[in-house]
Amino acid sequence: MLKKITKYVPKNIGILKWILDVVKESIAQIFTLLGFFIAWFTLTGTAQDIVGVAIVISTIVWLVTIRLRD
Repeated sequence: MLKKITKYVPKNIGILKWILDVVKESIAQIFTLLGFFIAWFTLTGTAQDIVGVAIVISTIVWLVTIRLRD
């Protein structure tokens, strides 16, 4: 039973470490993310849609590339 459990643990450690890094990076950049939200909130119409999509895409790229920046 223990062998079955330990067989899966090393695969999950990488994911857990990435999630921990995402939380740390997000806390470190909280004012940047807040600025993005305020900028999006003050816009209207199509500009708000375009900026919202750009913010979401840039945030996803930023979080996915954490390992490249280490």
